[in-house]
Amino acid sequence: MINRPIDAMAELQNAFQALFKNWILAVPTGVATLVATAFFLFVVIATLGSLVGAGVVGGMSPKAAMALAGAGGLTFIVGGVVIFILYLLACAAVMAAAEDVWRGQAADLASGISTAFRKLGPLLVLFLISIVVGVICIVLVLALGLGIILAILLSFFWMYALPAIVIGNQGALQALGTSYHLVRQNLAPSLTAFLGIAVVTFIGEFVTRLFHGVPALAVIIAFAVGGLTYAYSALVAVRFYDLLRGAVASAIPATSPRTGPTV
Repeated sequence: MINRPIDAMAELQNAFQALFKNWILAVPTGVATLVATAFFLFVVIATLGSLVGAGVVGGMSPKAAMALAGAGGLTFIVGGVVIFILYLLACAAVMAAAEDVWRGQAADLASGISTAFRKLGPLLVLFLISIVVGVICIVLVLALGLGIILAILLSFFWMYALPAIVIGNQGALQALGTSYHLVRQNLAPSLTAFLGIAVVTFIGEFVTRLFHGVPALAVIIAFAVGGLTYAYSALVAVRFYDLLRGAVASAIPATSPRTGPTV
């Protein structure tokens, strides 16, 4: 456990204040969300348009229709992976800039983006681990109904993995172990931080869904709300990571921040 008490609720409020003063933190993930939304809409509309247009003009055969739909699906999958990696880099950039904010400096997105690209190796490993874990959770949901519980638990115990990579300069596997250790040693403040992030994320998602019926406005809302929601989550995760990691320094090897990346 930590050697000095942490007012977790006060830290959550401080994160809101930091976000209001540094709203630019919402830009990277907001832009990534905007690009993702535009891409997926384009793929869906283009595929449906091709199917309808070809069917109207020449009476497309079932095999040709399946081939066209398959091409659209492949584009969707490949583009989805690229978009997810782009979003992961945006998240890492916000994490790095959030560290600047908590140090009393202005949020430096240019430096944050540079840091994110330097950490691309560990981020990709973390991405692959997330895919594997996600598949396992889906299988467990279908088979036993336990996947959701497992996903929530893993999200909780791995909540400091991204800060450990971006700020602590750790590899993906080491970062996951560090996050688990920090959470296990500091359950109460970590649970408060996790619930704070979850509540804000839920509210942001609820607000975004209110405007799904108005496509043009929905894109703008997704950009603003999505960006602000993640910026707050990053500020909270980075703040609690900074506050808690010194308490278990004897158990976690010290690493120098923002040097060369490791995997």
